[in-house]
Amino acid sequence: MDSASIPEGFSLRHTLKANNRAITRVAWSPNGRSLASASYDQTVRLWDVENGKQIQELYGYSGSVFTVAITPDDRYAVSASKSGLKVWDLTGETRSRTFRGHSDYIYSVAVTPNGRFAISGAYDETVRVWELATDSEYRVLKGHTGRVGSVTTSVDGSMVISGAGDARIKLWDIETGEARRTLTGHRGEVLSLATSPDGKTLASGAHDGTIRLWSLEQGGDQTVLSEHEKPVTAVSYSYDGRLLASKSADGTVRLWNAATQDVLAILPEKHSSFAFSGMAFHPSQLTLATLGEKDKIIRIWDLDISTWL
Repeated sequence: MDSASIPEGFSLRHTLKANNRAITRVAWSPNGRSLASASYDQTVRLWDVENGKQIQELYGYSGSVFTVAITPDDRYAVSASKSGLKVWDLTGETRSRTFRGHSDYIYSVAVTPNGRFAISGAYDETVRVWELATDSEYRVLKGHTGRVGSVTTSVDGSMVISGAGDARIKLWDIETGEARRTLTGHRGEVLSLATSPDGKTLASGAHDGTIRLWSLEQGGDQTVLSEHEKPVTAVSYSYDGRLLASKSADGTVRLWNAATQDVLAILPEKHSSFAFSGMAFHPSQLTLATLGEKDKIIRIWDLDISTWL
């Protein structure tokens, strides 16, 4: 990347690269010391974000790995390829476990804040809830009429939130399995979801090129952000809730003031042709991980918020 194209307030800490296969999603460890990446090279890799070195490579798949999440205790990585979900013990004390139940590709996973459940969304139009302690399927959530490519949870862990190809977002009660609410407004597949740290707002990015901000307390959308020119494939809130980042197939990452919805900075990052591309804020620092060079590298950015706020 040309240094002249880096916006003010962005400082590049590391560029991480393993090979020439596309990286699909990234996830921070809750302690913030490492970053996990899922890739078309059929692996999950763990990176030390202080020295920029690879810590660990998790392999055993026979196909591309589409997504990854790390449990709150930093012990397990949960990843998906084809129709199987794998749970990896990052300490190496136990072997990986595989969960099966979906009948089509799994493109999104999340873990509840208490670490009890893993959530998976798949192209079979279902969301599944897995109890990690018992290696069992806890719930199957049905109601979408399109592939489910994005899942997350509410901050308190009581709800599963899913976005799908039917352009709808559903909020599910994790204990009863019933849909509490359906959010409509997007005009294309919902590709990414993120909840604000205070639990009040849900951000969604979609194939229609917009970001919508929804009130989780009232159920309606507050604002539509339409500055991107192509599908929005990733959204993420900073740990303090002041910033919202979005990545789009238009080749940009945009940084927003979460309170005013103003664009603070635009970072050029070449996007792959895939319908998903990872980007994530650090859990306790103003540090952002983005995918670039058509998603074959990871960049770790330190942000100076005093530049904009």
